Amino acid sequence: MNIAELPLLTVPIELKAHEMARQLASVQSTVQKGKRVYLNALAVYAVHSYLKWLQIETDFNSSDSFNSAKTALANVADLVITGIGSLECRPVLPGETTIFLPEEVIENRIGYVGVQFSDRLDSVQLLGFAPSLDSSNPPQQIAVAELMPIDTLIEQITRLEEAIAFLETDDPVAIQVRSTIQTQSQSNIVAQLERIYRTCEEYEWRYAGGEMLAGSTAGGEFTRESADSGDTDIQDLAEALLEKLAEIWRDAA
Repeated sequence: MNIAELPLLTVPIELKAHEMARQLASVQSTVQKGKRVYLNALAVYAVHSYLKWLQIETDFNSSDSFNSAKTALANVADLVITGIGSLECRPVLPGETTIFLPEEVIENRIGYVGVQFSDRLDSVQLLGFAPSLDSSNPPQQIAVAELMPIDTLIEQITRLEEAIAFLETDDPVAIQVRSTIQTQSQSNIVAQLERIYRTCEEYEWRYAGGEMLAGSTAGGEFTRESADSGDTDIQDLAEALLEKLAEIWRDAA
């Protein structure tokens, strides 16, 4: 069954959401930018309402999409999920079949939700979910038809929550990762590790994970050439970490 055969979840838009969106839009430099900010804010608030109904804690006040200075500079529609990371909530207008991904929403996102607007702005439909992307070779858009059912968002949040909890343990691998990671948050690290787990064969974990972890340290860039020359510590750590997380995720499945 594909997403076109599934009933879509409709979320009502409260007047409070419109008031907040209107305030953000009113301080933008152009009418076009104001409209974009308005729709982004409504999309974020709709996903916030959905997650609140599921008792998943969010903090939209800490999201860039509700910061007037940041929305003036970037086309963002992010929602902070407390303790997990930032979820991008992209508006989809009537007749659109793809979700445009601005460059600024590729990194530091645990995933993407398509939020379908109609001509009336009293409610939206949540079209589905796409997990985090490979920031080294990102797409410019996601086809609506390729989105997974919105329920998979909850599964993703649970999976990332389990991984972050592991990184806080006294397991030797978790301790080593905490001492190694210096330039990214744990939420961004586990989102990228989940992507590798989901999209790569097990024999690829070592290099793909090593390359990703190296970008999160202060010690420079990891390349296949450096690995061939014997610098394998980061590969060993990545492989061990992915094996630990795979065990956790398989047991929870």
